[in-house]
Amino acid sequence: MDCIFEEYIKFVDNFLVNYYKLLLGSRYEKRLVKPFIDKYIDVRYYNKYVVNEPNFTQRLNKELNNIAKEVIVENPEKIEKVKNVFALFSYVLFIDGCTKYSDLNSLLKTLYTDSHITLKYEEQTKKDMNTLVREFINKKVQFFKLFNTNEFFIRGKKYDNVYIVNLGQNCNLSKLYSDYAVEKAYNSPLVIENRIYLTILMVSSKVLSEVIALNFKNNYIIDFPVSLLTKSKKILRFLKALDNDLLRSKIHLRFKYCDFKFYRKEILGLINQDYSVCLELDETYDMNFDHLFLFSYILVNKKYKYYDIIINSKEDVKTEIISL
Repeated sequence: MDCIFEEYIKFVDNFLVNYYKLLLGSRYEKRLVKPFIDKYIDVRYYNKYVVNEPNFTQRLNKELNNIAKEVIVENPEKIEKVKNVFALFSYVLFIDGCTKYSDLNSLLKTLYTDSHITLKYEEQTKKDMNTLVREFINKKVQFFKLFNTNEFFIRGKKYDNVYIVNLGQNCNLSKLYSDYAVEKAYNSPLVIENRIYLTILMVSSKVLSEVIALNFKNNYIIDFPVSLLTKSKKILRFLKALDNDLLRSKIHLRFKYCDFKFYRKEILGLINQDYSVCLELDETYDMNFDHLFLFSYILVNKKYKYYDIIINSKEDVKTEIISL
C-alpha cells in the first residue's frame, strides 16, 4: 500500500471535485473551484495557514474568503460564480467533519434553500447529491476499518505531546509453540523489518484520525531497523508509506548513536530527503555535538553520566531533548 495519508487526500479531493461538478452543473469551471479545494486541503489536513486565528472554523473561513477575493480579482466577470463556490464550501465543513450537525437530510435541505447561493437544483441533482455525500461518509468509515485489527496494536510511552511507540501483537498461535519461541520469532531480523512497515501504516492511520479530529499536536517516534539502510529496494517501499509532508513531520525514525556512528551517511541521507529522524544517545556517545541539531529529537537516558551535561547544553544541542 502507498502512503495512506496521500490516498485519503486524493479521496477527499475527488469528492470535492464531484461535489462542485454536481452542484454547479454547466457552471463548473476548474479554475474557479481548484484554488478553494487546494486551500481547504492545505488548512484542513496540513494545518497550513496565513491567518492568525486560533478557532479552526473561523480561520478556514478567513482563508477561503481571501481565496475568493483573489479569484475575483483574476476573474472579475465571474463574481457570482465565485460567490457560489465560496458559499457552497460552508457545507463542506459539515460533510467533512469540521463542524458537527444533527441530521444530514436537514443539512442538505438547508443547502438547497440557502439564499446566499443563486443556484437551482433539479430533483435528480438532489438525489445524486444525497448519494454522493452518503457514499463519501460511508467510505471514510470503511477506510479506517482497514487498519482495525485485534492481532496487532500500537503501544508506547508519552512524553508531553510525543509518543515513543512500537507494535504489540496479540496473535493466537498454536500451543505447540512456547512463549519463548513466539517471542524469538517475533523479534527475528526479518520480522522486525516487516513489523516496521505495519507500524508505519498503523501510526499513519492514527495521525490521520487525529488530523480529521483537528488535532495536530502529537508526534510519534518509531524504531527504524538499521538493516533496512543497506537494502535499497526494500527501504524505498517502506519510505513510500511516509511519502507525505505532514507524516514526515509527525512520524520520527529513531536510531541509536552507535548505529549513527556506523551508518552516518545513510542516516544523514534520510534527513536530507526530509524524513524526520531522532537520535537516542547510548553508552557509545562521545560528547560530539556535531550533527545533533539535524535531528528532530535527541533522546537521552538519565542513567548515563553525561545526562546532566546534555540537559544543560540545550543551546549547543539546538534541538528538542527528551529525557528517558
